Amino acid sequence: MPKLTRQHAPDQSRIPMSLFTTQGLPVAERFAAWCESIGVFLEVRQPDATSPADFSAQVEGYLLEDVFLSRCTTRAQKFDRHAARIAQDSIDHYMIQVFLDGGVEMNRGNSLQRTSQNGVIVFDLGEVMDTFNTDFDVLSLIIPRRRLAPLLTYPDSLQGACVDPDSGAGILFSNFVATLFSVAPTLTPVDASLSVRTLLDLAAMAFNGIALKTGDLPELAQQAELMRVQNYIKERLSSPALEPDSVAEGVGMSRARLYRLFAPIGGVADYIREQRLRRCLADLLSAQHVHRQIADVAYRWGFSDPVSFAKAFKQRFGRTPSDAREAAATLMRRGGDDPRPGDRLYEQWITGLA
Repeated sequence: MPKLTRQHAPDQSRIPMSLFTTQGLPVAERFAAWCESIGVFLEVRQPDATSPADFSAQVEGYLLEDVFLSRCTTRAQKFDRHAARIAQDSIDHYMIQVFLDGGVEMNRGNSLQRTSQNGVIVFDLGEVMDTFNTDFDVLSLIIPRRRLAPLLTYPDSLQGACVDPDSGAGILFSNFVATLFSVAPTLTPVDASLSVRTLLDLAAMAFNGIALKTGDLPELAQQAELMRVQNYIKERLSSPALEPDSVAEGVGMSRARLYRLFAPIGGVADYIREQRLRRCLADLLSAQHVHRQIADVAYRWGFSDPVSFAKAFKQRFGRTPSDAREAAATLMRRGGDDPRPGDRLYEQWITGLA
């Protein structure tokens, strides 16, 4: 794997960067700050014997179109996503990790899945996750399901799947991710767009080459049906006419069946609204859409009333649409050379991916 060295762009036309670090915080506050930050999509817990004085965490991240690339260095801890959390946040992205140091053990109910230094593992954030990490240094990719799933042979059967780090596909993928992170500060949005295409192709090649056990193949028709309807919704979010009745008609399903299918994740209407809000957040954080009026962003993703949109946005994300856009613009104006300690913009990126 290539040695990770930092490059710097000669101008300000770079992709967005974020840096979270506990350095500089009082010792007693570090883990709490980390829990609040990474808690945007994961629950965390330290081993009981860990001293607060021993804890530290840092996440350096870049937004490449709608793919989040980061390097995280922190101490041993447990990471979980429970069924209730999945239903609450509706996040169903893929998280692919390349371990530079340390490793992870995943409890899969009747078995344990382990990976260590140089290992490559994928987590399906739409499924329950029960893991324990040793002290680690890891490169992570968070990829919206709609970007990667169409390229995968078994898109709903990869939870905890590991790529052989010594295979050709494993080496190509790991080296590309490491190189991409090293040059990320120099990339323009156009560079990032081209890089993501290669990244997705290499990820598909690596994970499609895994020989899955029979028990890993899709077993529940209901899960496959839910994914099918979710994809139908995501492809039509811009239509103001998208609502439960039109979804039921479009997928050839009764309203009663549709409501039962979405009941465990909060209901179909809530799912539609959540996906629209996340698309709006992604646009507001993106330099590519800075020219758009906030009302136009709302209309673009199916909201018919800017006032109702602003209220729903603040209720969901804890800030107004204009505040979210200004926070992103402030960070981009600073550039990526010397980000502030404790920057937490990456949390909004993860929430905004759709």
